Amino acid sequence: MAQLRNVRGRFSPPCRVVSVDALRGELERKVRRDLPIAPELYLETLLRMGFVEGEPRELYRHLLAFYTSQVLGFYEPDGDEMVIVAQPATAAKESSIVWAHELEHAVQEHRFHLPSQLLAMRGDSDRQRAASAIAEGEAMLVMLLVSNEGALDAESLEIEQEALAEQAAELTAPGVPDFFVQDLVFPYATGLATVMRAYEAGSWPAVDRLLAHPPADTAVLLHPDESRDAPTVPASEMPPVPPGWEEVITDVVGEWGLSFLLGRRMPHDQAAVLASAWDGDRLRLVRATRRPEQWALAWRISCRSEAQRQALEGALERSLPSLTSRLAPPCPVEFAWTATGRGFEVRAGWPSPSPQRPTPPS
Repeated sequence: MAQLRNVRGRFSPPCRVVSVDALRGELERKVRRDLPIAPELYLETLLRMGFVEGEPRELYRHLLAFYTSQVLGFYEPDGDEMVIVAQPATAAKESSIVWAHELEHAVQEHRFHLPSQLLAMRGDSDRQRAASAIAEGEAMLVMLLVSNEGALDAESLEIEQEALAEQAAELTAPGVPDFFVQDLVFPYATGLATVMRAYEAGSWPAVDRLLAHPPADTAVLLHPDESRDAPTVPASEMPPVPPGWEEVITDVVGEWGLSFLLGRRMPHDQAAVLASAWDGDRLRLVRATRRPEQWALAWRISCRSEAQRQALEGALERSLPSLTSRLAPPCPVEFAWTATGRGFEVRAGWPSPSPQRPTPPS
């Protein structure tokens, strides 16, 4: 592996074996570390925004079971170690394929510190999802090459990619919302396609450039043939947390997340077209300090053109009221929309500023 990916110096990450029963605890520790807020609260934010349905604690239980069923091992950048799940003996070829993938994540850390960088992206879900796609896509490419002893040509690689995409599309998990299934599939399917384009165009040097400088958002992955400026909606542009409220999370939804959310209320193809208007966003969720069941949303979105902004804004005006119906139950949520040029902002349940008392004359 070190020779294939040009690792210089010592490369021998230690291995730690864990039992199948211990894997759940290992994954729970990873999940709590990797998310920007506690998992139960993170799940509640997805529920309040309309990405998922269910009770957060029950969802978390199903989610951990789902992840546990999918993992045979993983690379842990904190200790630079391979964590291996003790399983019944498997075929030598199957075992080598799995560990080629995980060892490549160790290579990514040694050469580009990419796994460590992913941990530092917790405050921007879209950027983290895009970078993760490069990490997983490159590990998938290495896995395919190793399993075929490097003998795959471009046509064979594309056939393998299509087969993996079809397999991923059939993935289901009882009790797990589709958001998490699709979020798991995206880095592997879209990431592999992105990395393969680079590999076919410029071999490993082109792939290395992706690893060293992964895309900053999912829009780049979804529109590889389009030229886009780096989008941004700074956190400084968001309304401050109102008095008597506390911030739950400030994050970037991104084009992939926006498309998924819209797709819960309309055909996926239509949602994807509307979401392609995305040119940056940031949302802030807050909750009342004394009434933690009452939440509020401020979401600012920038679009690529004014016409696209009008279409996307209209779609969200129709969809968000039902999607965010659990933002502050049982009270109906009031929405306020403001638009300027290519951008708009929506506030849902956001408290109005308290009127200032006149200063008495001295």
